[in-house]
Amino acid sequence: MDRAVRIVGTVLWAALLLGGLVGLAACALEPAPPQDPYARYRPAVKPEFQRDFERMDKAPRYAISVVLTPTAEVLTGNAEVLVTNYSPDTWRYLLFRLYPSLPQYGGEMVVQSLLVNDQPTSFVYQAANTALRVDLAQPLPPDGRVTVRLSWRLSIPRWSDNSGVYALFGRSQQMISLPLFYPSLAVYEADARLGVGSWWQEMGTARGDAAFNVASLFVVTATLPSAQVPVASGTLVRSTVLDDLSTEYVWVTGPSREFVLHMSPLFQAATVETYGTRVVSYWLPGQEAAGRAALDYAVGALRIYSDYFGAYPFRDLRVAPAPINFRGMEYPQVALLGVELYTRFQNNLEILTAHEVAHQWWYQIVHNDPVNAPWLDEGLAEYSVGVYFAHLRGQRAVAQLRRLRWQTPLDLLRNRDLDTTLNRAVGDFENSSQYETVVYGKGALFYARLHDILGERRFRRLLQDYLATYRYEIVNTEQWRADLKRLQLPQVDALLDDWVGPATPALPLPTPSPTPADSTVEPIGLRP
Repeated sequence: MDRAVRIVGTVLWAALLLGGLVGLAACALEPAPPQDPYARYRPAVKPEFQRDFERMDKAPRYAISVVLTPTAEVLTGNAEVLVTNYSPDTWRYLLFRLYPSLPQYGGEMVVQSLLVNDQPTSFVYQAANTALRVDLAQPLPPDGRVTVRLSWRLSIPRWSDNSGVYALFGRSQQMISLPLFYPSLAVYEADARLGVGSWWQEMGTARGDAAFNVASLFVVTATLPSAQVPVASGTLVRSTVLDDLSTEYVWVTGPSREFVLHMSPLFQAATVETYGTRVVSYWLPGQEAAGRAALDYAVGALRIYSDYFGAYPFRDLRVAPAPINFRGMEYPQVALLGVELYTRFQNNLEILTAHEVAHQWWYQIVHNDPVNAPWLDEGLAEYSVGVYFAHLRGQRAVAQLRRLRWQTPLDLLRNRDLDTTLNRAVGDFENSSQYETVVYGKGALFYARLHDILGERRFRRLLQDYLATYRYEIVNTEQWRADLKRLQLPQVDALLDDWVGPATPALPLPTPSPTPADSTVEPIGLRP
């Protein structure tokens, strides 16, 4: 009897064991849950905007690692870039822009090695060493992907420490500004005729912005001297002290046009959290009052623009002084303000802060060619300052802004027969004063006139629709003109013809030593 029980028990145990093995085998055959391709970037975007990543399937993805020497004279870097052909054309080569080598930036960038899908690939410098053509062993069809690995060495220029200097890139006044310190995939502009599009290779001038980029995703690891206080795009996810001299930082971004590193050993800072965003203002010693005022202005601008245009999607926004005299410069999640705005031009600090924060909507989210159509973002960012003042101080303050800052410089320009249409390239203007007055002042007045024609409710909806339609995309003048023409209002058509200029054939765009200002006309104070 005992033997029979043992036999039955053995059979039952074997059956259970076999069943377990079969179950394990079945589990092994089930596909693993798909990995989230955007997991590393998600900390940079607020929870309610996580679906923005669904637009990023064809966006370039950069994994960048850089080391800055203790003397801050050289930056060495490596990058892995996942490139997807987002155009309708087959690409036979890629083009990367080396923006630090622009004459107005003054750097020198040398690519030391390059692999495409782990294979050595030939490359050649173009556009006066500001672009790198990378040949492909196999043509890249639409939606095709390749991985490009690059290493480079960047020599960082040193500019005068005079507070009046305008240094977008390099070292000055104990600050280091490093926008686009990495090879950046150029914008591919498709054509109505299949297969004849081209890569954007404009070089711009010191008068206006020079960088043009599709929305991209970044993970940036930077080893910096520990004494430096960094200000960067994106969200800081880790900082590690490596030794007494160096610290490693890791930032990630949501959809961003570019990445900037800006730093100083002198920076002090204060933070306010509002609308789910950390707003940080930095200042130099002796400028705390101005730095805290800039924080208040940035917080106010973020709230007002979020309510009026559409919510700000990112977890961070930073405002910091930079060696750009009394002017401003925008980058993703970063607004840089000239050091003189914190001292002798402090009366312009609020206006410049409001303008540069507005660029987080008009440049960062909705983008345009800054060399050939600068009015699209600059005019709207400048008009946004009026929206800011209207909400804080009422229409009397807006009327004063409109008269003194926009209309009076334009009237002076007209008295000299120098007024011209908005839709012009930066290089088409005779001088900086004409460029600044037309693109900024007249650009803002264009939107003020449009507001007067449409009324508050319809105008506000128009801008909200503009933001939603071109979110993380690129718009050109003819696309915007077509949108406004659909309003079917003769006053709007006349405004477009008289102020923007006649329609021109437009190319469809992909979806995904400093010069002083001309003193004849009072400058608005945004560009040299």
